[in-house]
Amino acid sequence: MMMNINNYNTQIMRPLQVLIPVFITVLLSGCATAFRTDHELFRIKDIYYRSWMLQDQEKGTDVYVELVNADPDVVFTKLVFRGIEVDVISTTEGRKTAVKGVINTGPSIIENYDYDIGGTKDVIRYIYKAKEFEYPLKNVRRENSDFIE
Repeated sequence: MMMNINNYNTQIMRPLQVLIPVFITVLLSGCATAFRTDHELFRIKDIYYRSWMLQDQEKGTDVYVELVNADPDVVFTKLVFRGIEVDVISTTEGRKTAVKGVINTGPSIIENYDYDIGGTKDVIRYIYKAKEFEYPLKNVRRENSDFIE
């Protein structure tokens, strides 16, 4: 029984056309998992903001991001909220990490807070292994405003 050479090539090539892309995908995905993705570096427990006014002269907004199980190598650097980018203050106690950004929107009697226009989406920026990343902040809830006299 003699096999036609065209049938033989088709029988071999068809499985190879499927197996080669699968092999490349598996190989590349293995490389990608060697570097931990941002959602594995921390888990957001709560996000909220609170507006405040001080002596009818100064006003602003504090944005709080509460995290759990943050990787100790993650350094939170900036927060962008409603297009305004500010530096953050970060504190860690056990497995909990609190990140706070203060947006001062008037002449300051406390101190001058610098801020930049940082984009249109709400994000928290951080550094991990000498690279900068950002993580989107979704479902930011509003808390009652504080009026301080």
